[in-house]
Amino acid sequence: MEVKTSYFRQIDSLRAYAVLSVIIFHWFAKDSWINKLPNGSIGVTLFFVISGFLVSRILMIARNRIENNERSFREEYRDFLVRRALRIFPLYYGILFGVYALNKFAHIRIETDFFEHPLYYLFYLYNHYLDSTGNWQDLLSPFWSLSVEEQFYVVWPLLLLLIPAKHQPYLALAAIAVGLVSRVILALSATGSDGLATIYCLDAFGIGAVFAYLFTNSKDTVESVDKRSKQLLVIGLLLFIPCQLMDPQSWFVLVFKRFSIAAVSMYFVCGASLGFKGIFGRVLNSPVLIYIGKISYGLYVFHMLIPSVFVPRLLTYTPSRISQFITSSQAIYISFCFIFLMVLASLSWYLFEKRFTDLKKYFDYKRASGNEISSTSRVPVK
Repeated sequence: MEVKTSYFRQIDSLRAYAVLSVIIFHWFAKDSWINKLPNGSIGVTLFFVISGFLVSRILMIARNRIENNERSFREEYRDFLVRRALRIFPLYYGILFGVYALNKFAHIRIETDFFEHPLYYLFYLYNHYLDSTGNWQDLLSPFWSLSVEEQFYVVWPLLLLLIPAKHQPYLALAAIAVGLVSRVILALSATGSDGLATIYCLDAFGIGAVFAYLFTNSKDTVESVDKRSKQLLVIGLLLFIPCQLMDPQSWFVLVFKRFSIAAVSMYFVCGASLGFKGIFGRVLNSPVLIYIGKISYGLYVFHMLIPSVFVPRLLTYTPSRISQFITSSQAIYISFCFIFLMVLASLSWYLFEKRFTDLKKYFDYKRASGNEISSTSRVPVK
């Protein structure tokens, strides 16, 4: 069976679910019924698993090109970093500049530690700073996961592109082990840390990488890969249920909560990469969900600023009757904020982000031999 690596429609829908989970977590009270599940953790961990899977597949295919003498390590590593930078840096630094400009020139107060400690944000080290302060009131606090992702993007390619392809699954398994063991040590140390350092997130990336190898280089059949993902789902659920019932500060929850979510997430990422069928497949093939997934980066980086800064400021310029209606209930206010967020993220994508992502064509992996060698890989079928 031929499996595309360049674009997975259903994984975009999973991105939509991930970003909507994070938005729900931040926009609704933590003790409300809609947040009975740990939506924030689910959304962020799903993003990590998706990144671990997709990025590792790209790098594993690139390693195969290196071993076939089609391209050099330098070319592959450079193109990977440039393509990631074109996707991530413009909007990220654009937001930081915008927050600075609003505070400096428009005198709009934004609650963030960025003004006092900008280097942590500018150099993608904010996860370490937030872990030390625990200041989740910072309106840029979701940027901690972007720091984790960027640190992963810098180090992981070095490892996957340098080691032989046959050793890659052991590296992925080692990442899972390091993530779990590091959280065991964290739980025993009782430091009060939220576990935001990249090392504590490695199991989520590693699970994605294991299945990336199964799809890319293993001799497993589609049925075998699907069976493995279902086994992982069962393990994840068996760990996730007690995590929901136990004290959130217990060692078990600290060690296994993220792993359990990652295990469940991988089942859906695996299924989406193969293409879910039936009703669930039709849901994931929804153009609306796919579109939300496409603009999920913008939704993620803007969502904390919308209800706290942008919409309140906008309402000061609207007729009192309209502003009173919008603020008359939580449901109406959140609905208006979401529409505003969707419009802003869409404008950001088409007018700003896409201009940079279009430059990726100058760093296209397919330039290696003139063939579409990165567009497909095969998972054997019986």
